[in-house]
Amino acid sequence: MLNERSLHSDECGFVGLSGSLQALAGALDGAFLDIALSFDAEVQEFLPLLPVDDLRKIDYFTSFPHVVTFPVSVENESADLHEFARANGAGCDGPLRLNRVGAVSAVLAPAACYAVYIALKGASLETPRRITVKGTCFRSEKSFEPLVRQPSFRMREIVHIGGRPDVEVFLEEASRRVTLLASALGLTAKLEKATDPFFDPERSPKYRHAKLFPTKTELVVEGVAIASFNDHRNFFGEAFGINSPAGPANTACFAFGIERWVHAIVATHGMNPAEWPLSRFAGLDQTSCAR
Repeated sequence: MLNERSLHSDECGFVGLSGSLQALAGALDGAFLDIALSFDAEVQEFLPLLPVDDLRKIDYFTSFPHVVTFPVSVENESADLHEFARANGAGCDGPLRLNRVGAVSAVLAPAACYAVYIALKGASLETPRRITVKGTCFRSEKSFEPLVRQPSFRMREIVHIGGRPDVEVFLEEASRRVTLLASALGLTAKLEKATDPFFDPERSPKYRHAKLFPTKTELVVEGVAIASFNDHRNFFGEAFGINSPAGPANTACFAFGIERWVHAIVATHGMNPAEWPLSRFAGLDQTSCAR
C-alpha cells in the first residue's frame, strides 16, 4: 500500500484509488465520455462476463490463450464443498487449493467492446451505429505494475459499426480528438503503429497478418500506451452476423485505459492536484495528495 489517501496496491494485483486519485480517474472518464457523446454514441453497460460459445466464434481461445482469466466455482456437491472448505480454512496460507470445479461457460471480459458485438448478433443495420461502454477488464499478466499493467483494470471504449468508408473517417477523427485531449492535459504523446499485443505469434497466424497490414494504432506516453485505435474490418461483422447494407458490417473502436491515463497525469505533473491541468472538471478535490 503506497498511500492510504491515494493509491492502494499489493503484489497480487489488488489496486484501489481513493481521494484525489479517485477524483482524477472520474474526471478523466468524464472527458472520455464527452468525446464519446460528441460522436453521438449510445451509452451502454454490460457486466464483465462473456459466453464461451460466443468467443469461440472469433477463435479467441486459440489466438489469446495466455490472457484468458476464468470465473470458476467449486462443483456444487456437498462432498466437494466440504473438501474445499477443509483445504482453505483460516489457518491456511498461499493460493486457494481447488478440487473439482464446475463447468466454465463464461470468461472474464478482456476488453469492453466484445460485449457490444455479442449483443448485436444477427442485427441488420440500415445506418451506422456508435456505442460507448465502460467496463472492468481482466487479463492474465506475467508482471504487475500499479496503474500501468494490472490483472484487472477499467476501460472506456467507443465503437463504430457500419460501412467501410465510415470506419476510416471515424478512426481518423477519433485519433485527432484524443491527441488533442492529451495535448490539452499537458501530456507529451505520440501515435505509433502497433500489432495487437494479445496475438501470440506461435499460436495464431493472425499475428503475421497484423504485422503486414497494421490495424491498430496506439497513443503512447513515455513508452506506455494510454489509448488505442482499432480497425477490425469485417471480422466481427462476419463472426456475429452483423450486417450493413453493403454486407457484413465493418467495425472499429478506440479505447482509453483509465488507470494508465491517471498514471500519465501523475508521472507528468506530480502528485499535487493543484498542479493537474484539470481545473475545468467539476468535483476534483484540489487538496494535495501526500507524496
